[in-house]
Amino acid sequence: MEQYSEQDLQYAAEFRDGVHREALERIQKLHPEIESVADRWPVEAYFQQHWDYPGKWYTVVAIPEECKSREALIDAIVSDTLKQHGISAGERKEHHVSAKKHDAKHCDTEPDHIRPGGNGKHGGNAVPCPDDPFYALLAEYSRLDVEYCIAPGSHSSCRGCEAHRQALRQAFRNLSADGGEWSYDVVQARGKQINAGELFAPAREAEELNYRGAFLYPPHGSRYTDADFDRVNAALFPNGTDGLEVYKWTTDWSEYFDDGHEWWGTLCLTVYDKSLDRFAVILASATD
Repeated sequence: MEQYSEQDLQYAAEFRDGVHREALERIQKLHPEIESVADRWPVEAYFQQHWDYPGKWYTVVAIPEECKSREALIDAIVSDTLKQHGISAGERKEHHVSAKKHDAKHCDTEPDHIRPGGNGKHGGNAVPCPDDPFYALLAEYSRLDVEYCIAPGSHSSCRGCEAHRQALRQAFRNLSADGGEWSYDVVQARGKQINAGELFAPAREAEELNYRGAFLYPPHGSRYTDADFDRVNAALFPNGTDGLEVYKWTTDWSEYFDDGHEWWGTLCLTVYDKSLDRFAVILASATD
C-alpha cells in the first residue's frame, strides 16, 4: 500500500468525515435512531493521483475512484447503511426521494453554501447572500453573461487545488438546486494556478476567452465598459489583489459549458481571497 503522510491521512479523514455527516443527515430525516454510517471504502481510498501544473503527479484528497460523483458516493453510503439496519429497498427508495427534496431546500437556506448572482443561465437574479455586500452592487449588472458564486473559505479538509475544487463543486450543486439541469462531474475538471495579473489581463480577440473579455464582449454586445469591470472587481475583492489565489479550470466536464463550446467560449475560475477567507467562482458560457 502506498505510504501517506500523517497530514495527508488527516486531510482524507476530515474529508471522509464530512461525507459521512452529509450521508447521516439524510438518513436521520427518516430514521433518527441511526447514529453512524457504513462506508465500504477505507480512508486510503479517498486519495487520487492528479496530473497538474507544472507537469507532475500530485496526491489529492477526493472521492473514491469508482464513484462517479460525490452525490453517488453519498447515495452508496446511505444505501449500505440502511441495508445494514435491515431497511427494505422500498423504504430506501422513499428515503432517497425525501432526501433529494430536502437537499433542494437546504441549498436555498444554508448560509455557508455558494449563492449564484447575476443574470445567470438558471434565469433571473438569484437570491443574494445576505452577509456579502458584493451582491448589492452586482444587482446593478443584470445583463452580464458572467456568473458569480461566493462562498466562505470553510473547506478545512482540503488545501490548494483541492480546496478550489470543493468550491467549484458547491457552486454547481447550488446551480442545480436553483433550477439548472446540467450534468457535471467536477472530479474530471483540471485546474491550473494562474496569477492575479492573468486574471485581470486585457481582452484578447484572437485567443481564448478570458475574464475581461467575457465581461465586456458577450455574444450579443454589452453596454458595460472597463470602468464597470473595475468597479465590480473592486467590490468583489475589496482588499486588493495581493491575497488572491486563482485557479483556471477546463470546461469539458459539464453540460453547463456546451453553449460556449459552440462558438463564443467558456470560462471557469475559482479565486480564493486570503484576506477575506472566501472563494469567488466565476463562470461564463454563451452562444449566439
